[in-house]
Amino acid sequence: MIAVISGDLIKSQKIPQQEYDAMLYQLDQSLRFVAKRFNASFTIYRGDALQIQLTEPELVCHAAILLYLQMKAANYELRQSLAIGSLDNPRADIKTATGSAYTLSGRGLDNMSQQRLVLNIENNTLEEAFALNIALVEVLLEKMSQKQANALFYYLTAENNSHAELAKELNTSRENVTKLLNLAHYQLIERFINYSQTTLKGLL
Repeated sequence: MIAVISGDLIKSQKIPQQEYDAMLYQLDQSLRFVAKRFNASFTIYRGDALQIQLTEPELVCHAAILLYLQMKAANYELRQSLAIGSLDNPRADIKTATGSAYTLSGRGLDNMSQQRLVLNIENNTLEEAFALNIALVEVLLEKMSQKQANALFYYLTAENNSHAELAKELNTSRENVTKLLNLAHYQLIERFINYSQTTLKGLL
């Protein structure tokens, strides 16, 4: 079993032409970070669309949240369709890979409307509690400001994520870091990441 994330930028057609290269660079750098952290593969296609393949499927929600935060911190909104399933035809270029994980992820993206995150698992109906948690986290992510997303991204990825250390990294006061993280509901997001990993590990 593997996990696949298919996604695209929301309202990318409204990005001015002179800013488009900066957007692509940010997307590429964010994907490289996620790929390195989770030992994943990725591809960018159609300019604003992406796919990520993870060999540890229980980490898929964690990876999707970090990617969302990094892009939001740069003022870009992502929608992501997460799926866990089989890999039938592995390829070096994941654009041409096949399997139920890719099918479910692509189909999920096609069916998304206003959502930012959806998860589908092969031969498994998502428990209502898990689906509800995803929906609530989605609301928290969507309402986050750029600065809140940036602070939360650093909190979730720093080796030393004490508020004092983050303040040095972000060139601000410890009080401001605490305020930004509280507004981002950082403890709830962190609890969800841990919950998703435990729950998915139990399902797979």
